[in-house]
Amino acid sequence: MNERVSDIYEKTRNGFYRRYRREQIPAETIAGFYHSMPPYMAVAKALKTILQLETPVIIPGEKFYFTRTLRGNAIPPPEAGRRVENLTPDWEILLRDGVEKRLELIRAQLEKPDPDPESIEFLLSAHEMLSDVITFAGRYADAADAAGNKEAAKMLHKIPASPPENMHEALQAIFFMFSILHLTGCTLQGFGRMDQYLYPFYQHDLDSGLLTRQEAGELLEEFFIMLNRENDLYGMLQRGDDGESLMLGGCKTDGSDAVNDLTLLILETAEKTAMINPKINLRVNTATAEHILRAGLRLAKRGLGFPQYCNDEVVIPALVKFGYPLEAARDYTVAACWEFVVKDGRDIPNCASVNLALAADNAIRTAMREKQSFEQLLENVKAAIRQQVPRPFPKLLPNPLFSAFSGKCLERARDIHDGGGTHYHYGIHGCASSTAADSLAAVKKLVFDDKKIAPEILLAALENNFDGYQEVRQLLQTAPKTGNDEQLSNAMLNFIFNAFADAIAEVPPDARGGRIRPGTGAAQNYVMMTQFPDHPYYLRATADGRKEGEFFSSSLSPAPGVRANGILSIFRTYGKLPYEKLCNGGPITLELSPAYFRNPDALDRGIQIIRAFVLSGCQQLQMNLLDRETLLDAQKNPEKHRDLIVRVWGWSGYFTELDKAFQDQIIAREAYGA
Repeated sequence: MNERVSDIYEKTRNGFYRRYRREQIPAETIAGFYHSMPPYMAVAKALKTILQLETPVIIPGEKFYFTRTLRGNAIPPPEAGRRVENLTPDWEILLRDGVEKRLELIRAQLEKPDPDPESIEFLLSAHEMLSDVITFAGRYADAADAAGNKEAAKMLHKIPASPPENMHEALQAIFFMFSILHLTGCTLQGFGRMDQYLYPFYQHDLDSGLLTRQEAGELLEEFFIMLNRENDLYGMLQRGDDGESLMLGGCKTDGSDAVNDLTLLILETAEKTAMINPKINLRVNTATAEHILRAGLRLAKRGLGFPQYCNDEVVIPALVKFGYPLEAARDYTVAACWEFVVKDGRDIPNCASVNLALAADNAIRTAMREKQSFEQLLENVKAAIRQQVPRPFPKLLPNPLFSAFSGKCLERARDIHDGGGTHYHYGIHGCASSTAADSLAAVKKLVFDDKKIAPEILLAALENNFDGYQEVRQLLQTAPKTGNDEQLSNAMLNFIFNAFADAIAEVPPDARGGRIRPGTGAAQNYVMMTQFPDHPYYLRATADGRKEGEFFSSSLSPAPGVRANGILSIFRTYGKLPYEKLCNGGPITLELSPAYFRNPDALDRGIQIIRAFVLSGCQQLQMNLLDRETLLDAQKNPEKHRDLIVRVWGWSGYFTELDKAFQDQIIAREAYGA
């Protein structure tokens, strides 16, 4: 980074920009709109009010413009309905049309004969919100003019009203609209396939001599740093959980290779800035070029917990089998964490979670108490999973501004939540899978096959959290464990996920044809379901030897404390899962010691790991660098480790900003050394 960009970086990390936040978003006033007005009118009125309260700020030396001057969050009240989140706007529409052409389309739609009342409400609301965006950009342009920044004033009079003509304008349009969408309550926004929609602007600027590759990189550096400016406002459960993910690489809609020089430049830029945003995802296959894999590994070496890798050769067929068109499936990206998102629809990929270990635990306790067979125990597991699967068809809150840049919502005159998309599906996480599989494997081997533990003894040990039953616990811990590619634990893991997928398949579609996509992620539940006894799916002691209060694993990984027989063993274990049924996503999480990357051949070995991941038939992979002693010191002396970044679940955050429960779970994860 040059001196100018480095200064912006330091200001961002030191919270410099928060000094501009002088007023609070009037939460009660905004809530009042949703309580007293029809939804379309309320969302437009709320945005207008917030934009009127925002004060344009032009900061000398910066090339991108939008700084929050209001404190607080613009999220509508929960009773208003589920807002747009975990979704990526179609940035190509914004870059192709600008705001004015979207307004023209709305006016043309309103002139059609006999539009239905619902369409009129949507179109009028969209028109008002888009008009307010242009008005607000004009205020920013006037502020730039008053500050003597004629170049900024010229751009802000043009962008985002008109389509951008160069890379700088394109990034400004995206940043401006991204920021305003947050003010509508739209959270966990992604940036989609940035190396695809931004590439024409990048190549144009290089060809015309407007930018050099280095100057393009400096623009990206500043843009990436800007995405970290407001992360205290945009986070969800924890700071950093803000959904700012982007996707790189993969294939085009015709199946040809999509990798380009911008793919590489974005990886290089993320390596230089080394901040938690944006979270980088990289689509790979057996033919992915070595230089791209090497760049991804150099980024991983920074200890950011990304890139997260998605195996196109597994993901795309699963999406097609679920029902997405092939061309649309080839164009997939991810939501806030890892869940797959397909354009021109409203999937809610993070809708609910099922505690697979709880289903197994309930069935095991019943079987031990009632002296049931192992076959009956497995049937009870299936029933217990079914009981947890919800019918997640929530009330949805419209967002006409988001809809204006999503698929064909304006052409259909329908909000993204109400007929504007071509598909409406839901995602459910299947979590604690290794604990579930290990528990079933232990019971099968030690209670039913080897008869080393009597059913009543196991039940007593579980009911007493192993107090007074230490020998039983130690024996359970010797049973086959997930991650070691052992026949019994593999069979139980596959049983668990097949039962989960089959239970979900039994749920009928909703009125819009929406179905449920099962996934393999855990999200935050390794803490929520183990540390909070009032959680409806709280997990007590389990038959793998885990005591109550101990964590289960993050997504797909061996249970905490289990030392698997190497990385290839983990890939062989998880490569056998029925991913054709599990198309909501969920990564294998590898915890590596920083010592791994100190080896001179670390990048070459890392390339072999990614190749093995693809060839094993696994779906997603994320690698985290963990040093236990550093993490413990960071808990004691957070001021010394302010830039320490870790992968939390499907996102990366600053370790010292996490709640202690999440810090403790990360410290407890197993790490592979050299």
